[in-house]
Amino acid sequence: MSTAKARKQPEQQNSASTEAVFTLQNPAANSVYLTGDFNDWAPRSLRMFRRSPDGPWEKRVPLSPGRHEYKFVVDEIWVHDPAARENIANPLGSLNSVINIIQNS
Repeated sequence: MSTAKARKQPEQQNSASTEAVFTLQNPAANSVYLTGDFNDWAPRSLRMFRRSPDGPWEKRVPLSPGRHEYKFVVDEIWVHDPAARENIANPLGSLNSVINIIQNS
């Protein structure tokens, strides 16, 4: 199971970005990375971490308001987020997950 949530951080009140928290529960994974349109789909630039051996993988990323597509790279295999509110078909014949960041006023 995985989730992606967005929340405005107090120190970001004057910033246009919102911290998105991506999580993936996969205790068997040796490495997990987050990739998406926000990092030009670089498969190894956003490494996810977990706080305990059986805990969820997590990555916090500041994102600008709007719609962002993403995937996880789990042990070199690209996978969509099965717990995402929205997954859409991509040109490669698989799915991309979607997170929508809404700017708070």
